[in-house]
Amino acid sequence: KAHRGKCVVIVGEFQPPVVHALGYAINEALGNRNETISFTQPLEAFPVDEVQSIRDLTASMNAGKVKTLLILGGNPVYDAPADLNFGEALKKVKTRIHLTAYNNETSIVCQWQLPEAHFLETWGDTRAYDGTVTVQQPLIAPLYGGKTAIEILAALAGNAGKSAHDLVKEYWTARLGENN
Repeated sequence: KAHRGKCVVIVGEFQPPVVHALGYAINEALGNRNETISFTQPLEAFPVDEVQSIRDLTASMNAGKVKTLLILGGNPVYDAPADLNFGEALKKVKTRIHLTAYNNETSIVCQWQLPEAHFLETWGDTRAYDGTVTVQQPLIAPLYGGKTAIEILAALAGNAGKSAHDLVKEYWTARLGENN
């Protein structure tokens, strides 16, 4: 009580709902909301049904509606639900491009394989489940001159030649200002 609005009660994530409710009630009674704690909307990176999305893509490929497909990482020929026969559908796409660090089932079906940079050698950003944003910086020097997904997408958007570092810096500088 002596530290109202300057303290916090934290409940472990694996505690039952009743304990979370109790922790919330205590924080409310202490006046901690908007002082030492704040709540954010849950973040859902891709608010779609992923299985339905790949089903729709497979149906579009089978119907001849997809002329070019750029696959950024992953291995959907191997990972997609078996009943979709994604690999056979992918063969119906005229231009098939795969950004990947490995030869795998998907890269074998694609005509173009772009060398993907290892995640430890690149710049990026990410958002945690609680909404916290952070910048990812390389831990190792570039190994083989691979490209990142953001570099490929930037090139397609007309910003060819910009490094992942420059793209991440420009994005966050525009939102937070030069001194942040």
